[in-house]
Amino acid sequence: MTEAVANAPTVASTVRAMRRAGAGNDAVPAATVGTWARTFMDRLYGPQKPVRYECRPSHTVEPWLPATHGDVLHARSRGLTVRALYLHPKAERPAKAHRFRDGACQDCHEHDWMAGPDCCPPTPTPDHRAALPFDPLWLREPLEALQQIAATKVINHYDARRWQTETTYLLERLDQYLKDTQA
Repeated sequence: MTEAVANAPTVASTVRAMRRAGAGNDAVPAATVGTWARTFMDRLYGPQKPVRYECRPSHTVEPWLPATHGDVLHARSRGLTVRALYLHPKAERPAKAHRFRDGACQDCHEHDWMAGPDCCPPTPTPDHRAALPFDPLWLREPLEALQQIAATKVINHYDARRWQTETTYLLERLDQYLKDTQA
């Protein structure tokens, strides 16, 4: 019993045999192809039975629907594509789902027939025009000094009010700019 298990073909040895047969451009007997298929099914899925079958019309991107026994047996005559779902490997949920509109994802701009399971939007290219030729933190101290002068009312009331609002506005814009460029 252990000798039979030790001599049983592995997935790697089956793939090597398939590559050799493909490189030789020779016809492969149906029995050999059947052995390869059995090896893959036994080694990858083991004695496990499918949990359920799903089907959809061939050559479409419609959602998969639960298949009946007749759908599985007569898939070709009914024009269906059937898939068997097993417990292993588990189907992973996408990290971010696509949002399709007019055949293309709104986020990653992939077409529905070409998109993978995860939506991976491209990273935005940085706008190099936004980079200043000096450090914007240099403006903070003079603006705070102007704000302090306006607060102590060394100048008349109307000018103090104007400088107070202008420096507050500029400091808020400076903080927003630093927050946007640092992120």
